[in-house]
Formats: sequence, C-alpha cells, structure tokens
Amino acid sequence: MELVPDEVKIQILSYLPLSDLCQVALLSRYWQWLALDHSLWKYLPTNWRTTDDMLYKIIERHPYITHFDYDRDSKITEMGLSRIFVQCGRTLTHINLVCCDLLSSDLVSIMAEHCVSLSHLDVDSNPCVDDVTLCQLAACQNLLSLSVANCDRVTDGGLEMLICQRPLRKLNASYLLDVRLRTIENLVTFCSQSLHTLYLDGGNLRDDDVAKIGQLPALRLLEIQYCDEISDAGVVPLSQLSNLSALRLYRSFNLTSACVSELAVRLHSLVNLVLSDCSEVDDRGLMSIGRHCANLEDLVLTQSYCHTLTDVGLCAVLLGCSRLQHLVLKGLKGVRTFITLIPVLQKRRLKYLHLGGCQNIPVALLETVAAFCPDIQIYGHYANRVKRSDFVRDCLSCDPSDSTDHDSDYGCGCGLNTNYLSKV
Repeated sequence: MELVPDEVKIQILSYLPLSDLCQVALLSRYWQWLALDHSLWKYLPTNWRTTDDMLYKIIERHPYITHFDYDRDSKITEMGLSRIFVQCGRTLTHINLVCCDLLSSDLVSIMAEHCVSLSHLDVDSNPCVDDVTLCQLAACQNLLSLSVANCDRVTDGGLEMLICQRPLRKLNASYLLDVRLRTIENLVTFCSQSLHTLYLDGGNLRDDDVAKIGQLPALRLLEIQYCDEISDAGVVPLSQLSNLSALRLYRSFNLTSACVSELAVRLHSLVNLVLSDCSEVDDRGLMSIGRHCANLEDLVLTQSYCHTLTDVGLCAVLLGCSRLQHLVLKGLKGVRTFITLIPVLQKRRLKYLHLGGCQNIPVALLETVAAFCPDIQIYGHYANRVKRSDFVRDCLSCDPSDSTDHDSDYGCGCGLNTNYLSKV
C-alpha cells in the first residue's frame, strides 16, 4: 500500500460508508488524514442515531457537503436542519426530506434563501408541503428536479407558480389527485425542451389530458398511476415521444393490443415497459413488442384472472428482445410452457424472471429451467425463489444431441429435450 498514491487510496475509500470511514480514521494519523478528506464527506446520510450535535461537528469539519439525506427516525430538530442549510447552502445540490415532519414555511424560506446551488429536492409524503411552499421554492434559481409525491395539499396552482419560473427536468407528482390538465399544459408551455422525467397520478386525467403529454419531445421517462379512465385514444399520441425510453402505465384496464402495437412500432428507444392490469392486451401486442422493441431490457406485465396473454406472445418476446434482462409476469393464467425457450437463450442477458400468480406453469418445469440457467433468478407462483431440483442435478451432463438422455425412463428424468429446443 505504500506504493499506492494517496489519490488512489482516497478513491478506494470513497466506496465505504461513513461509519466505516470513521473506523479507518482510527488506524493512524496518516489514515485519519485520508479518511477525513473533504471529497469523501460530500454525501451526508442520517439515521436513528444522528443528533444535532453530531450534525454540527460534521458540517464544521466538512462544510462542503453536496448531498443531504434526512431520516425520519433521526433525532435532528428544526434548528439542526436550518443550520445545515445555512452553513452548507452554497454547496448543497441534493436534499432529501421525505416524510420530514419538521418542514415548515420558515424552514423552506431558509432553504430557498441559502441553498443557492440546490438542483434536486425530494419532499415526498410531507403533510406540510402546499402551494405556498412551491411558491417559496421558486426562488431556487438552479432547481431542476422536484418530487412532491403524496403531498395532498399541492394543487395545479402551486405547480404553475413554480413551473412558470423554473424549467424543470424532472417532476414527480404521483398520488396527487388535484393535479390535472392545467399542470400538463404548463409543462408543455414552459418545460417542453427540458423535461425528461415525469410521474403523474392518472386518477383525474382523461384521454385528452394524457394526449397532450405527447407534446413534450424531450421526455425520456413517463409513469402514470391509476390509468383507469385512460384508453387507446390518450396513450397512442405518446408514440410521438421519439426519445422515450421508459413507459410505465399502472391499472391500464382499457388499453388494447392495437395501442401496444402502435407504441412498439414507433418507440424504438424503449428500454423499460410496464403494463399493469392490461386485461385487454393479447398476444398480438406482445408479438409487436418482440418484432420492434429490440432494445427492450425490462418488461412487466400483470393481468388478473385473464387468459389473453399466452405462450405464443411471450415466446415472440424472448426471441425478438435479445437484450431483455428482467421479465416480470404476474397473474397470467394462460402461460404454461414458454420458459422452455429460456435454456436455448441462456447466452442472452436475462437475469431475473418473476412468475407470481402464473399457476399453470409446472413446478418441475421451473426447477428444470433453474438447473439449466443457474445465473437467472427465477421466482415462482408464490414469489419464492426456484431452486434446482435434485432429480435434474445431473441434467447438465446429458448429451444434448440424444433425446433419451432427458427421458424419464432412460435418462436424468428432467423431461426437457434440448435437441428439440435448439430446433425451435
């Protein structure tokens, strides 16, 4: 270690949590000098042990903190928060105040006045955040990302005051029932070239409202909760978002295969796709995904008591989406044997397979696939990790060219004919 430059040692120490850095500092004066380097103390998390006194000592020694993460179980008071905003305000860029009951109008004023470099603010699930709070945050000239999910007192009026003055890049307005068409129109007017991430609650949105989101050309991630009243007419215009890489639609009861096919044909950059409760989507939609979404890495499909999605569509996805890493299927009653293709495609990137609620897939078949593909995390009907079965442990040594090796009477008994699968 003596030949290793100090810069390299500091880089190695940067991967340690702060608690371990404190232990390293006790080794010697030299290691204390390395462990207390300012570059290692830019991120300040808190936990249930953190008090105001501890916070004061840290920020006095390391005043150049850039990230502050508040823990609701900590013993920090409003005075402690105000002090870190004042002393580290010039360098703080990321502040996380999720479920912070201490947040008040006075504290927000202090943060807006002193945190001149603030660019990312998260105040989710905070009952104190309202439209007045957003008007105060408009004074933060460098604010680019704002998360106000589950803040019930936030309405279109407060978001309008903020959006008109600050062209946001990211907005999380999930679980906000009072955010409607007015906010979307303001985003289109003031943030059309900057906004790349948007989370919305679709409970009060209609097709015309969602269709306007298609006028945000820079958007790369779109997530809408509670799409109960949204149909193809509102979602199809989203195919104009050529840069969209992640689309997540929850409770999408009214979406059809025609809508999914239109999205698959035009959204060539799609990497992440979530369709929750897509009871009207059938194999035709999945075949379009397999044919056109070559870059898809994550696919989540859930259905409730529905058989419209079968092995045919999922086989098309496995064959067409060569970059698929995560596949989550929940409640698909029509799925039975598509996983027999996975051993043929095990050289691909698939890492995670979740089959919760897919009751018709035999457990023995899951165990066989798990034996052939040990690198893939497979979870079965009851969300339990599928393990290799004892009776297929010797299957990997079978001759793939001889089907009798996998026959229950003459071979290992796994019942999987790899020679047949290779032809498929």
